[in-house]
Amino acid sequence: MTISYIDGKGPIFVTNADGDKGYAITQRMLQFPSKYPHLPQYPIYAGLPDASTTRAASLKEQGANLRAFDIFNDHKAAVDALRDIAKLCLVVDPLSERISRANAFQYAKAFIDAAKEAKVNHIIFLTPFSPLDPVSPPSSPFRDPAMCISLADPTTYRSQYMMIETYLRTQCENCTILRYPGILYEHLRVFRKYIFENNAFPVSGQHLEFSIESSSMADIAQGTACIAYAPTTRHRSNVYKLTGPQLLTLEEVSTRVLTCLQRDDAELNLIDLNALEQILYESIGNKEHVAFLLEVWGLQQKSMAGGRFEITRDLEALTGQSGKTLNEYFEDDKVQDVFRSPMPTPFVV
Repeated sequence: MTISYIDGKGPIFVTNADGDKGYAITQRMLQFPSKYPHLPQYPIYAGLPDASTTRAASLKEQGANLRAFDIFNDHKAAVDALRDIAKLCLVVDPLSERISRANAFQYAKAFIDAAKEAKVNHIIFLTPFSPLDPVSPPSSPFRDPAMCISLADPTTYRSQYMMIETYLRTQCENCTILRYPGILYEHLRVFRKYIFENNAFPVSGQHLEFSIESSSMADIAQGTACIAYAPTTRHRSNVYKLTGPQLLTLEEVSTRVLTCLQRDDAELNLIDLNALEQILYESIGNKEHVAFLLEVWGLQQKSMAGGRFEITRDLEALTGQSGKTLNEYFEDDKVQDVFRSPMPTPFVV
């Protein structure tokens, strides 16, 4: 039986709920009504392939409804899981174990097709890429995505995400695009082993003056929740860019990390891109994760003289706040504890 929800008011489904972004977004969805008592308590569904994991158990304990199925091989299960859903938060996170350059588009397409068949009212798609980005990011080791010759070409993550966005717009009348460009503060933890062992921060010496946008996972989760709990008509067909209140060069990001960790005697180690790639791999141990981070971090524009501009307008419009600065992020004791540990944490528990 298909339930019809007026203007997207009803249960919310989050894909990739066992990955960092999906997990954070699902948690924020569950917390939202307690922070804003005027909102209804919509059921929150966590989509994942395995309901027996640590994160799945944690989400269930917090009040999420788990729906586990293989999105790549079980279309019927996906349709059944989405049958009574009003809004779908389409999170495609390459920092999980299942998504790569070879299958990111197929992953998202499977959810979009299932959502269409299940008559989901509204799809919210999160992406770190934009059509306005440089076609070949200066810090990306991958070739020009314009050279991709088919949908199956796994050359770049950017090509996969842009194909997802194009397909979504052709299949879904009510869709909202959330872009989160640049470096998430949480990404920086991949350097903690290097910082611990070398009392230094590694940075590409070729791109010190390139400026980047950055944000906190909490800001992205908050913005997503604001859209998911709102009527569809308020945000349908809109595109938002969720970035924090600071525009920093790579050099400024690096020095602030060391300052916030109270490593005043630490240095910046200027290295080439190949060395940076190796450092990331030694920390993460997954080439696809390294490829994604380098490609996302490559979305940079050279800083212009005195170039500082307001980049938080979309975030403020959605949440009423401009988001966390990098310094504020490091003020959290739990964050400090993570960076003091020499052992890297995998992106997926």
